[in-house]
Parts: sequence; C-alpha cells; structure tokens
Amino acid sequence: MKAEIVATGTELLLGETLNTSAHYLTGKLSSLGIEVDYHTTVGDNSERLEQVLRQAIDRSDLLVTTGGLGPTADDLTKELVAKVLNLEMEFDQSSLNNIKEFFGRRKAPMPSSNEKQAYFPKGSKILPNPIGTAPGAIIEKDGKTVIILPGPPFEMQPMFEHYALPELQRIIGPDSERMNERVLKVFGIGESAIEEVLNDLMHLPKLSMALLAKRAEMHIRLVTRGTEATSQEALDSLNQTEDEIRKRLGDKIFGRDQETMIGIVGQTLKKNHLTISTAESCTGGLLGAALTQEPGSSEFYLGGVVSYSNSLKQQLLGVNEKTLQEFGAVSEEAAREMAEGIRRKSGSDLAISATGIAGPDGGSDLKPVGLVYIGFASAEKVYAKKFQFYGERESVRQLTVQAALNEIRQQMLNKERGLHIGDG
Repeated sequence: MKAEIVATGTELLLGETLNTSAHYLTGKLSSLGIEVDYHTTVGDNSERLEQVLRQAIDRSDLLVTTGGLGPTADDLTKELVAKVLNLEMEFDQSSLNNIKEFFGRRKAPMPSSNEKQAYFPKGSKILPNPIGTAPGAIIEKDGKTVIILPGPPFEMQPMFEHYALPELQRIIGPDSERMNERVLKVFGIGESAIEEVLNDLMHLPKLSMALLAKRAEMHIRLVTRGTEATSQEALDSLNQTEDEIRKRLGDKIFGRDQETMIGIVGQTLKKNHLTISTAESCTGGLLGAALTQEPGSSEFYLGGVVSYSNSLKQQLLGVNEKTLQEFGAVSEEAAREMAEGIRRKSGSDLAISATGIAGPDGGSDLKPVGLVYIGFASAEKVYAKKFQFYGERESVRQLTVQAALNEIRQQMLNKERGLHIGDG
C-alpha cells in the first residue's frame, strides 16, 4: 500500500508551526508496512487544496489528511474530499451531540458555526474526538482509502491510535507485510567507520540496514518485513543481525530502540546505589541538566558546580592555581582536579567533570576549538580523558555531555565485570 500525507494550514507554510504530525504518522504507517511516498503541505486555499487532494488520490492507495476540520469558512478538508470522491455531505446527529456535550462540559454555549463539524462525506466511518470538537473520518471508495484527521497533534494522535489504526489493520489484513524495526544506538565511532565494520551486513537479502547520524550519537536502523505467518522468521533475522553487530561494535552500542544514554546511566547508578556529582565549565550546566532528566534522579545525583572562570575553579573546586598557570583551564590536569574537588565537596561516590573550548572563539594551534577534557573521580582513582570534537558550538557541548555520560556508563560496565570503578 502506497500512502501520502497531506497537511493543511497556512501556519505550516509560514514556519509558525512545526509539522510534527507527518513525522508521527509516517512512523505509524511504516510499522504497518505502508510506504509513505509523499508528504505534502498546502495552505488554507480551496483551489490548491482540491488540486493536492486530486493528485494524492490519483497516485496513492491511502491518503491521510491533517487539519482543516474546524468550524470556520476556510476549514474545507471534508468538503473537498467529498467533492474529489464525488460524494454528498451527510449530517451526523451523534457527532453534533458530542460537540454540544464538549461545550456543555465547559459551561459555554456552542456557536452555530460548529454544526459544520457534524457533516461528513457520505459513507464515512466517523472517528470520535473525545478531547476536541473536530471528529475525523475514514472513507473507502474504488480501492482508495482516505483518513481525515484533525490538525492539533494532541487531538490527532489519540484519534489515530485508538480509532484509525485498528481500521487500517483491518483494511490491510493479516496477509500484508508488516515492518519490523530495531534501532541500535552507538557512541564513540563515526558513520564511515561503522559502515566499514558492518559492510557485509548492509546487503543481506531479507534485511535492510541504514546508518542515521544524530547530533551526539549514531543510530543503526534494522528493518525486516513479514506477514503474520512469517513474523517469527523476521524476528529471528533481526535478533541474529543484532547479535552479530554487538559482537563487532561491543560497548560502543549503548542502547536499543527507546533507550537513552541518560536513562541507562541513571538506572545503573540507582541499581548500584551510587551517587554522583558534576563540575562543569564548557557545558555550562548541561551535564547536570541531563542527569536530572531521569525520573528519580535525586536518588543518585547530589548536585554540581558550573565554574566558568578560573577563580571559581579555585574557590569552589579547589583547583590549584599552579595547575591553571602551568597547564591552563582546558587541560587533563584541571579536569582531574575539578572532578576530585566536586567529589570531595559533595561527598558523592563518583564525580565527573568537563572543561573545553566550545567555540567559535578561543581556540589556538595548541588547543583548537572542540578540544575537551573529561575528568572522573572515584574512591579508587582519578583520571581524565582527552577528546577532540568538531562542529558548531552547540554540537561540541552536546557531544561533551554525551561523552561524559558514556564515561559513567563505561565505569558501570567495569563494575559489572568485577573491575574497580575508576579504571580508565
């Protein structure tokens, strides 16, 4: 089944609103094995919208529209879909009752213009909207399927999930191929290096692999297709390929699917009943902010110090003045003393520090932009590692945070292997 997503709304074309719905719907449709060939965005203009709808219905098996279901004169998606499919508009009393109840719950009178939202192309299967006034609809005609959804994502997503998705599953049937997807998340190795290591696996006959570069990590996306009857075979193929990739990349793989670096780090710290503190310079508090994203972070994160200036590095973290004079604030020695100082100050089990040159200014031949040192301190050992990152300022800062979190993860892996925490 070939699909097209048509989003309506002039605000999307003006850049005032980000079209997150297309991203959401593409993922959901792909998981059903439905290929989305086109994303189209059109403003609130009836002639252009009609043209787009005719083109979409002509070239696609499935058309999903978002937006244009409101009560105003320029909300014409349902009317134009009916025109393109040569269908009359029909009134639905149940939908009007629901709209009236919506206003009643808010103790507000329903404007007469909202009655428009209770009309649908003839033969529509109506999709309820419990949190808004715009019901959706599914129309099947001449081998084509049109799904009409509201524009606001907080209305569109529940409607699709609870009402449209089951209908789509019925339409495509059990014999249609579904997409089975798995994402392996990697840190510490670039795209070209991954491709070199996995080159032979990227051409397997029944599995596709794609490398996706994110700002601070790489994703390896594995996809197999299979019907309900062959789903186990598809799953086995995914498992076998993942096992082989893990053998080749080892600890550089930090997570899978919805797992995040900070989620893994936080869970592992809690599991081991360990606390941590942070000392930051170039990241300006981003590392501490990342650690507190994890629910229950108060169990493991004691706090941190953002010490941009040399004077605060000395006063708050105890970095030696001689260290700063001889080696500079961006140095292995300063990173070690920063980590050791915050651990001593906070009383945490572990400590992590970051100092570097995020740019775009401040670099030199000896210390270029993107040079970062990450320090780690535990009861057993204090050390620091050197990194050279590339990209604009925010990329350097985000990569530094990810590298610091990865260092904590590596130390937790060392603990699980029976090594001392702090073995670098």
